[in-house]
Amino acid sequence: MKKVLLPLLLLLGFGWLKAPMERALHQAQSAQGFQLARLHLNTRAQLGQGGFIAALSGFRALMADLLWIRAGVAFEQTAWSRMELLLHTATQLQPRAVLFWEMAHYHMAYDAATAMRSGSNTAPTAALRRKAEMTFIKIGEAFLQEGLTFNPESSRLWERLGDLYARRLIDPARAAEAYEKAATLPKAMTYLRRFAAYEIAKAPGREAEAYRKLRALYEEGEGQRMPTLVHLLGQLEEKLAVPQAQRAYIKKTASEASEPPVVR
Repeated sequence: MKKVLLPLLLLLGFGWLKAPMERALHQAQSAQGFQLARLHLNTRAQLGQGGFIAALSGFRALMADLLWIRAGVAFEQTAWSRMELLLHTATQLQPRAVLFWEMAHYHMAYDAATAMRSGSNTAPTAALRRKAEMTFIKIGEAFLQEGLTFNPESSRLWERLGDLYARRLIDPARAAEAYEKAATLPKAMTYLRRFAAYEIAKAPGREAEAYRKLRALYEEGEGQRMPTLVHLLGQLEEKLAVPQAQRAYIKKTASEASEPPVVR
């Protein structure tokens, strides 16, 4: 009995001592950007045994570039499902590469989705073609969302998510939310606050909120007074019955066009 208990106690003691050291090592690696994405069987399938070993040996960037080249070949062959797998594996190998996530989403949500809507899709009905198109748009959305889990401070990825909701999924509320988030991050483009306000103006029931945001931007000066902003501001002033004396744009005559002039 003692012969069995002694090795067991030693094993348990070793595990008890080892656990905190492993946790500390994992935390240190995570802080340095390691272990962001774990390699899995799909990675091995796409890389082959040699490539998988190379990735484990520290050549992730090289293997990711190789997969990106293969994805380009799949693009030329319009092999969209194959391309999706290659792009997914490449992004897992380089999860901090914002460009990888951005381009992966674009190829799926725009290139592949458009192909599903066009004559290259052999689906017999328009409904099935639309379903296939939406499938790839949602795949593109998933790429952006996963990319943001690894790069939450990327204004560019948040902006692309806003674009996707605004142009492909036609969800102005979520588009505005993504643009607003993008506008708060480092290296944000100056137009993002305007884009957020434009989308809020499209959301039913949020006209007053949109007007406040657009008016605040308008008051910042000529740099914000883009044609779309002035146009929407004029429309909302009419819709909300803003008193003439308080309007940013006041019609000079009754016969003047209701649309405000273009301010460049």
